[in-house]
Amino acid sequence: MSKLHITVGNLQLDVNQQFMEEYLTNLFKSPTRLIGLRKLGEGFHNAGFLVIARVEGTERRFVMRIVRGDTGWGHDYLGDRCAVLLLQHRLFNTCPEGTCCRSFDVAGIRRDGSIASIGDTIEFFNLVEEVTEAEGKPYVDDLFRIARTDSLTDNDIVRCRNAAEFLVKLHSMKMRNDILYKRHIRDLIGHGEMLMGAIDTYPDLRQLDFTTAEEIAEIEMKAVLWRNRIKHMGHRLSRIHGDYHPFGNIRFKQDNSMVALDLSREEYGEPADDISALTMNYVFISVWQTGKLIDSLRKLNEIFFETYMAKTGDEELVRVIAPFYAFRGFVVAHPLYYPELISSQRRTIVNFIRNVLDSEEFNFKEIHSYLKD
Repeated sequence: MSKLHITVGNLQLDVNQQFMEEYLTNLFKSPTRLIGLRKLGEGFHNAGFLVIARVEGTERRFVMRIVRGDTGWGHDYLGDRCAVLLLQHRLFNTCPEGTCCRSFDVAGIRRDGSIASIGDTIEFFNLVEEVTEAEGKPYVDDLFRIARTDSLTDNDIVRCRNAAEFLVKLHSMKMRNDILYKRHIRDLIGHGEMLMGAIDTYPDLRQLDFTTAEEIAEIEMKAVLWRNRIKHMGHRLSRIHGDYHPFGNIRFKQDNSMVALDLSREEYGEPADDISALTMNYVFISVWQTGKLIDSLRKLNEIFFETYMAKTGDEELVRVIAPFYAFRGFVVAHPLYYPELISSQRRTIVNFIRNVLDSEEFNFKEIHSYLKD
């Protein structure tokens, strides 16, 4: 079987010619033979290829478009590029008649050079293994108990260190890609699942009793200033979890070994994302359950930071974490996510957000000071 070699940016692909002909035959429901395939050109976003085929005896010409993933523009991951093509497939075929060319399909190139059609897809699903209590109980169960008793067991300290050491190992996987790092910092502020996206799912900001629309707008502007302060620190790019919180995503077995679930949003990014996701919850659980930062959860936060920083030597962490705390703070103060909170508790979290953003360097040993109005 002959192979068709395709170059898109720095990506090299081989498509099996027989598989391509089988795909086209199924797509057009007619016997199809491939006559030729040549590159038309390449821009910042896409590469184009002319496909010439004989469909049931008639020569037809098509353009195959492949999105580049090496120039940024939010196309870094395979899912990004798939999303672009699926959207354009729909837009081409729903625009006013006679104003656009037709899109025939969206397809995926498999590792073996075969092709899978997804153009008719109306939704996607993900199938994963079941996680039972045998794989561990949510870490938040421990934190609720600690909040009730204001005391730490030896197991609590071991689990805190294990949670830090999981990130030490994960974050040791480094990549130098300044575009990808900038993307993560940009997404932190503007992505629909992160800072501004979380805020936009709040009830009417003008009617909140623990903050104001003007205060939140001020916080958003401070977060943008932080973006411009740290977005060029591409040397920090690391493999991350992306949603490292204790409400089910972190689980511990009886032997204190840990399972981390639901890795999300980005494969590589700023390690502070993961650090803030967990440590924000040490503060949040304490404020939620007791109205203040109790000694045991303050101590757990300190143990986590000391363990992580001692093993990574990451002294820069405290100078980049502030805007990530702003995002995580708005998540845990969310009136819809946590309706049980009273206004004074939400106000304490907003104080934390404001004070952290106003500090050039986060002092984890004085974390209680950030909760004050």
